[in-house]
Amino acid sequence: MVERLKRFFGDDIKTNFIFLTIIAILYPIIYVFSPGWGVVLGHGVTWISALLGFNLLFGYTGLLSFGHALFLGVGAYTVGFMYKYLGINNIELHLLGGILSSTVVALIIGPIVVRYTRIFFAIFMLAIAQILWSLYYKFYWVTGGTDGIKIPRFSILGISLEKLDFATYHHVYFYFVTGLTFILVYIMWRIINSPFGLTLKSIRDNETRARFIGVDIYRARLYAFIISAIYASITGVLAVNHHRLVTPDIAYWTTSGKVVFATLLGGARIFIGPIVGSFVFHIIESFAMKFIYWQMVMGILIIAIVILMPGGIAHLARTLVDVVVSHRRRGG
Repeated sequence: MVERLKRFFGDDIKTNFIFLTIIAILYPIIYVFSPGWGVVLGHGVTWISALLGFNLLFGYTGLLSFGHALFLGVGAYTVGFMYKYLGINNIELHLLGGILSSTVVALIIGPIVVRYTRIFFAIFMLAIAQILWSLYYKFYWVTGGTDGIKIPRFSILGISLEKLDFATYHHVYFYFVTGLTFILVYIMWRIINSPFGLTLKSIRDNETRARFIGVDIYRARLYAFIISAIYASITGVLAVNHHRLVTPDIAYWTTSGKVVFATLLGGARIFIGPIVGSFVFHIIESFAMKFIYWQMVMGILIIAIVILMPGGIAHLARTLVDVVVSHRRRGG
């Protein structure tokens, strides 16, 4: 009974769907009373995809990346180039373009970087991400440099959203992204609970034993790397459609840090962790921005949470469920 409840709190797909459904129900209520916090929820749901992808690589495969902003940048600039040079503002084509471009980039650098582990992999990814960021920054005649590439409101199935007021436009964006997130969450859950997902966990827990029983570690890591890249690029596509501006900032190392911190905040190795972490991180960020030295305030808050809850918020919830149920069993 305890194990079933512990599993329900984090790793069961129903938990994740219920959590997202609650957010979707609360969103219009929150937006009515405070549109700003409604926008924060929009940011939260946008970043779930990148965090899920990162957690597949870190929490389930054991590869820590300090350069995950690389793929957010790929997705973002794919959207920018599709509009600037092809005049495409259809979000379905943006998503398809982001997925294809990130897959190509992952296939180019993946065979090299996945040969490394631990700090070597992390630094290697950071270096590659910073190289691409510098290209976005320096080739201003192509990328727009720090001015970026402005894009119009996206269209869905050929239906333009340009004439909608801001509130209606944001509502459409939020529920479109939420619906997409349900699909992405389900796909990732199936991946992690498939034989391939179990293979990744075996590599994470004991690489030597996994190799001994015949696991192709290199190939498994490469596949995980590609899937992680695709999920990160989807967030890049969604984020620039939300902000309607593509700048090098989305590919900078601080964005990679955001992905790492938010995942750890929610709880790595627990499926719902990145989902919870995305919303909590953006809530903390928005709260901290009320202060002049908001980066310092935010850093203190995150450090305090990590120290008090080293396993993340999701792990704390699971532990509390374990304690409550165990207490009831002893009392019965």
